[in-house]
Amino acid sequence: MLPEIHRQHYQRLYELLERLQQIALPEGVPDKATFSKALPQVWQFFQEQILSLPADELDRQTASKVQSYQTEMHKQLKLLDTDVMLLQASRQPATIQQRQAQLGDRIKTLMGYCEAVLGSEE
Repeated sequence: MLPEIHRQHYQRLYELLERLQQIALPEGVPDKATFSKALPQVWQFFQEQILSLPADELDRQTASKVQSYQTEMHKQLKLLDTDVMLLQASRQPATIQQRQAQLGDRIKTLMGYCEAVLGSEE
């Protein structure tokens, strides 16, 4: 079972990702500048709050699962950075739409990882 502080932090990360998703997938043209400001907030929270959670509060099996998810989240966040750079460089509407879809998929994956960690307490 996840300690309450772990649950709260993963729930907050999930909420930050939801906000990022709303910015990335608006009706019409995405606001690249707002997204570029919101992504570092997610990174900062992940690095300062999620990665600093004490693993010794978890049983061995849960700690192993959580560590695996954290590794995957880190990888997806790095790929998200790359997706943002590609979106910013995009000029054609079709390319922008494609990059936007990639951002959305990547964010959904990250949200799924949060859900998996939160679900591992059951």
